[in-house]
Amino acid sequence: MDQAWSAAHADFLSSLAPDEVNALKAKARRLSFSKGDQIFVAGDKSEAVYILISGCIKLFQLSPSGKEIILWFGFPGELFGVAETIRGVDREIFAEANVDSKVLKLAEGDFVEFLSSHPRSALRAIDILSARVRTLGSAIVDIAADEVETRLIRLLLRFAAGTLPMPCQLPLAANEQCLNVRLTHNDLANLIGASRQTVTTMLTCLRRKDLLRLVDGHIHLLDPDRLKQLL
Repeated sequence: MDQAWSAAHADFLSSLAPDEVNALKAKARRLSFSKGDQIFVAGDKSEAVYILISGCIKLFQLSPSGKEIILWFGFPGELFGVAETIRGVDREIFAEANVDSKVLKLAEGDFVEFLSSHPRSALRAIDILSARVRTLGSAIVDIAADEVETRLIRLLLRFAAGTLPMPCQLPLAANEQCLNVRLTHNDLANLIGASRQTVTTMLTCLRRKDLLRLVDGHIHLLDPDRLKQLL
């Protein structure tokens, strides 16, 4: 499962050869978004594909009651907005900048033409999107089969094992890991299918056991090996 998680978050942009990157960027527009800006919303026409250059993108849906259901956090190099664009249907989800972010925007026709001209890139995109489907499917199984504590610990370990630059420059202890994305308690609750109050209680318990600490709004895991044992 962790291999699928890593593959699903693979950096599509850096996996391309230099000539492929140049060809792609020649067709793209570079856009900047501030934290909280919406890149697209449900109901928009899906006429473009996006690649994150820097920052973090949150993809989510809204339930009939207005509850935010987080589907994905996109990291630098990742594709997003592909499925609806290729299918030619209106946007079904929201994409929002979780922090200040920069993206490449490619019109649907330009993206298809790029993939047609660079079959290796097309196969790479298919591989990443397939891993993303497997990861989302496994998340559904986790919600149905695992206790909330197990789901929370597994999620923290996966994010901490990512490859993004650390959100802080503080020195780390020997085994200490820093989560590579800033997550609120609501974010964590939405990702694992739990209430915010439950997540807050569990994080407090883990802090008291010296398994994690909060640093400037993000989480450090103090002993990942002990957390893995709890799984």
